[in-house]
Amino acid sequence: MLTPAAPTRTRTFAALSVRDYRVYWTTGLLSNVGTAMQGVTLDWFVLTLTHSGTAIGWATGLQFTPVLLFGLWGGVLADRYDRRTLLLTCQALYAVQAAGLTVAVLTGHAPLWLIYLLCFVLGCVFTVENPARLSFVTELVGGELIPNAAGLNILSLTVARLVGPAVAGVLIGVIGSGWLFALNAASFAIVLAGLLTIRPQGRPTRRTPWSGAGPEGLRYVAARPQLLGVFLVFGLASTFAVNFPTTLTLFAGRVFDVGSSGLGLMSTVLSVGTVTGTLVATRRLAPKVRTVVVSCVLFGASEIAAALVPGYAWFLVLLLPAGFTLMTLNTAVSAFVQTQVTEAVRGRVMAVYTVISMGGTPIGGPVVGWISQRAGARWGLAGGAVVAVVAALAVALWLRRVQRRPQEPKLTQPQVNAAESEVCAPS
Repeated sequence: MLTPAAPTRTRTFAALSVRDYRVYWTTGLLSNVGTAMQGVTLDWFVLTLTHSGTAIGWATGLQFTPVLLFGLWGGVLADRYDRRTLLLTCQALYAVQAAGLTVAVLTGHAPLWLIYLLCFVLGCVFTVENPARLSFVTELVGGELIPNAAGLNILSLTVARLVGPAVAGVLIGVIGSGWLFALNAASFAIVLAGLLTIRPQGRPTRRTPWSGAGPEGLRYVAARPQLLGVFLVFGLASTFAVNFPTTLTLFAGRVFDVGSSGLGLMSTVLSVGTVTGTLVATRRLAPKVRTVVVSCVLFGASEIAAALVPGYAWFLVLLLPAGFTLMTLNTAVSAFVQTQVTEAVRGRVMAVYTVISMGGTPIGGPVVGWISQRAGARWGLAGGAVVAVVAALAVALWLRRVQRRPQEPKLTQPQVNAAESEVCAPS
């Protein structure tokens, strides 16, 4: 009698059937939209204050700097302390940071150094909040729903990045930057109220020691070839191939000369592809390394094709598969990592994930910008895509070699019993 094959797919929103995760995801979506709105508003305010693109770059860079400096230690906190308590604390600190921006802007006392300081504070809070938020998922849903929940988290971020900037663009002109910061600060009350109603499943309370805990996530990843390979592919792709704010702006201004409206259409088409890709990817129950490799190769190929096409219309068409495969890659990586990590080091490994996915931006952005300045925007986009494709293929070949290495022979049960008898025998 044949055993039926295990299902490989589930409903797109299956994890939302769990009440606590539904509350967590809904309030998280609200928080993500507010953060996206604040990000656009902050960039606009800095521009109107300084009329300097360099100042905007500093404001953005200071939000990512803490991830590079302290990212691994944020994961230690997520493993050492109760994650819901950490999330409540971080959401409250987000509200305080937004309130600080509100007061500074509305009172007219917003020197650039204060804006920079508040940007750095935001990055510090994010460094702790993101590993805790990613790890908290496993306390809300069980077993086979973890990949779906991880995918829905990516969907929340994707939708927020689509909705938040659009809403901010309207509200900045209607109520002004200061009141928009106030609106974001007030929204955290709903997020905090939702978190207070959640009763997560218990997890081991063993306190992670501070000594040597920071690099433990790196050691855990390095000891597992498949996990290491996935992180290598994702890190190189995120650093060099995912620089759309730079590449799309250059294509709109220098290649196709379509202005800000054309740039907006590019962003919209890309967002349609990313949302669609995330919705499809969340249906997969057990993502594999093969999914990560194939998604990265297809993503890189889509970017290379987009870099080579001569017309604006074809460029828009190719942004759809680029967005689709990018989100397939992101969702597959997040879900794979969540299912491969033990609870004792989950926070620290998710901190490594955070550093890899976002910490490379200050490196890849300038490199792609320099290539685009020297050789043209097409080379900048294609060059980053080539890095992603080569990384995926190289990791696939490396993993195949690792898997073909001879394994130590396993003991038979009689041999195991004999070995145990020798150990237990009196001397």
